[in-house]
Amino acid sequence: MQRPKSVIPPEQVEGLQGSLATTNIVDLLQFLNASAKTGELLLQPSGKGQEARAYLVKGNLVHVVSGSLAGMEALIEVMGWTSGTFHFFESVLSPKNTMLMPTQQALLEAVRIQDERAKTQRAGTTAGNERSEDMPQAPRTSTDVLEELLKVPGVTAAVVVGRDGFVIESSGGSTAISLDDLGAALANAVNGIEEMGGELKIAKFQDLFVEYGRAVIMCRPVGDAVIAITAPDASKLGIIRHKAKPLVDELANFF
Repeated sequence: MQRPKSVIPPEQVEGLQGSLATTNIVDLLQFLNASAKTGELLLQPSGKGQEARAYLVKGNLVHVVSGSLAGMEALIEVMGWTSGTFHFFESVLSPKNTMLMPTQQALLEAVRIQDERAKTQRAGTTAGNERSEDMPQAPRTSTDVLEELLKVPGVTAAVVVGRDGFVIESSGGSTAISLDDLGAALANAVNGIEEMGGELKIAKFQDLFVEYGRAVIMCRPVGDAVIAITAPDASKLGIIRHKAKPLVDELANFF
């Protein structure tokens, strides 16, 4: 850990005051330490927070108090302040001595403790997230999958049709196509295509794409049913096929 260096110019300490937004507390304490002055550094945070005081004797930090905190804990507390004001009053004597090490060593120790606590907090947050991920999640339903299909750019509707032509489940809608009519027509088309595949001995159909003047229809088997995905045109066909494939595969578990 590198020892921080003061950026405050060597000027008269009397009446030293300013904003914590532009001068941090470590720089202030290092400057006062180098100046070998005795007095009280009043720290007032922005908002409604309680003020804090740091006392020095011949530049040595001897006491820090912030609310109910004192000593090292108070120093760690105020070192985290990034807004507010400060004012140094020379020759004010400290009422106590709660700092048990030289100023520079105390500052480095406070920084070290801050770092350790930040690491512990980050580790706790990560562990909490992992525990949340390990908690059992509510199982997805076919409706959830269909709703996710509608989020694919270009998709206007998704309908699952039985081999008898009846709509089993659907999501979304199309102004160009009646989903009920699509179900009956799709069943006839798929049955004919599968019959042709059987005659040609080339197994069952895996994918069907039909483009009309006002709509595009993509079909795939999902278990014992068939899903049809509609889009207004073929401009997003590539992304639809890419993003829809894992969702269609998941739907096969429901039908």
